Amino acid sequence: MSASKKPHKILLAFSGGLDTSAIIPWLKENYQAEVIAYCSDLGNSPDGEALRKWALQLGASDFIFEDLKEVFGSQFAFAAVRASATYQDDYLLGTALGRPLIAERMAYYAKKMGATAISHGCTGKGNDQLRFERSWAYLVPDLLIIAPWRIWDFKGRSDLLAYLKQKGFDLPAKEKVFSEDVNLFHRSCEGGILENPADEFEPTTVYKWVRPLSQVKDETVTVQITFQDGLPTAVNQKKLSAANLLTLLNTIAGDSGIGVQDIVEERANGIKSRGIYETPGGTLLHAAVKALKHLCWDRSLMATARSLGQQYGDCIYDGFWHTDLRNSLEAFFAKASETLTGSVTFKLEKGQMRFVSRDSTSSLYDTDSVTFEADKTGIHKLAEGYCKIIAIKQRQAGVRDHRTERFVEIKK
Repeated sequence: MSASKKPHKILLAFSGGLDTSAIIPWLKENYQAEVIAYCSDLGNSPDGEALRKWALQLGASDFIFEDLKEVFGSQFAFAAVRASATYQDDYLLGTALGRPLIAERMAYYAKKMGATAISHGCTGKGNDQLRFERSWAYLVPDLLIIAPWRIWDFKGRSDLLAYLKQKGFDLPAKEKVFSEDVNLFHRSCEGGILENPADEFEPTTVYKWVRPLSQVKDETVTVQITFQDGLPTAVNQKKLSAANLLTLLNTIAGDSGIGVQDIVEERANGIKSRGIYETPGGTLLHAAVKALKHLCWDRSLMATARSLGQQYGDCIYDGFWHTDLRNSLEAFFAKASETLTGSVTFKLEKGQMRFVSRDSTSSLYDTDSVTFEADKTGIHKLAEGYCKIIAIKQRQAGVRDHRTERFVEIKK
């Protein structure tokens, strides 16, 4: 890169961990540029003041910190819940949901502060590089993206620690046993013993949000979740903000031993990885909105929404949040969910959740039609003609196959 094309101001996604701590002096050394550190709170509770001091000590010219818990819960996590968006059946997309929001805010500040480059600490093996860079490709297409892990010669943690020590910095944070990602919606763990899916692990050494069953109290907890147009609004009839609602459900479900997924997933680049995902509140929300859908939607809408929800989940996982496809899928679910207003009540018992009630003014459930005790609508009599009509295709095929001796008799 020629000197004339080198960026003069770089905005860095900064967590204060080993990787991004090393990146600040490395960027300054290799690009002779001003580095601004950006950090946000999506529910992982970073210490903004401590991070500010550390970033400035490392050489950052400025530090930006934002509390994004509410917007993350209401516009990202709840949108995924309404769409029943998952990846490979079981992953509720906690990490993937946070990245496009961070990317949006960094794009905003990059423009506001006149940055000519934007940087992250993602490795070349993971999904997050795609989630950041695909969003930035749309939001700030003219900015240079710098991904140090794809450029520098450092091989691992020991190299980074040695580099920081050489620069006169001692990392204040303790080394983690696992690689963790935390936000309001979930907590994930990867690495360590978890890297081998054939090895058993002790739950108490990994779980933090969800009690292992051996520690769950022998009691029943009743929880009611209220929805408006497919979005959660209240718990036990108390209206709550998105952040407070998720926090409360995480505690309730986690204490009851609910909400852990042990998943082997395929990353966007084809690598298989194993992770432990704690999503207690999200597990309840997904189950509750699904119950409302079965109550209020017919099976044609359910089938369409199930297919589109999978596409929505793939968009989130693969970093396609800022696309026409994801926006169009969101519009579908916003319209379809106009009937998803009501409440679902669970009883939580020793790692199990049991439905107690489902209630909605838009319910398609008709007791008079389904009851065994009466036939007010005359369905029994009408069913004779109905069954003959819907069986016409099979009857015609049967007559043909008997005539042509194609028919295969049922074996005794």
